[in-house]
Amino acid sequence: MKSGNALLTSALAGLSMCAGALYAPVAQAQITYDVTKVTCEDYLAMPPQVSHDFSAWMSGWFNQKSNNAVINFDGFAQNVENVKKWCGTNPKASVFDGLTRAAANAKQGVGGPLDVDMSLITCRQFKDLDDDRRSTAQSWLSGYFNGGKNITKIDPRYVERNTKVVTKYCLSHMNAKLMTVIEKKAK
Repeated sequence: MKSGNALLTSALAGLSMCAGALYAPVAQAQITYDVTKVTCEDYLAMPPQVSHDFSAWMSGWFNQKSNNAVINFDGFAQNVENVKKWCGTNPKASVFDGLTRAAANAKQGVGGPLDVDMSLITCRQFKDLDDDRRSTAQSWLSGYFNGGKNITKIDPRYVERNTKVVTKYCLSHMNAKLMTVIEKKAK
C-alpha cells in the first residue's frame, strides 16, 4: 500500500502522463497540442484513458467559462456519452466547436451527491479520492485553469513543471486548498 505522500505524488503526476498521452499523435517537433484541432474522428479513436482525460480537460475548460468550479461525476459521465454519440454522426467536426455550441445552449445542472466543489477540496481530500475520480479531477483542473487563461494549447513542459511544484507544495501542506495551491504555484 502506498503512503499518503506517494499516493499524492502519483496522483498529481498523472497530470504529466495525461498530457503526454494527448501528445502521442502529434509530431515530435511540435511542442504544444491544440485541443481546438481535435476532430470527432480523432476523439473516438483515442485510447480509453486518453479519451477520459481529454474529456475531463474539456469539461474543466468549459466549466471555467461558466464560472462553475463544481464537478458532478454522474453528470460528467453522461456528458461524455452524449459527446461520443454526437461525434459518431459528425466525424469531421471539431469537438471543441461542438462543445462551444452546446455550452451556449446549456442549462445549469442540478446538483447531486457526487458533486465536488473543486474550489474547496484540499490536497488531502484530492489524495483520498478514488483513482477514477482523482484522474477526472486532475485533468478537469488542468482544463479549468487553462480556460481561465483562454489557453487551448497544452505544452507538456509546463504540465510537468507545474505537477512537480504543486505536488511538492501539497506534500507539506495537506490542508491547503488545491485550487489555491495551483493558482499560486503553477505558471
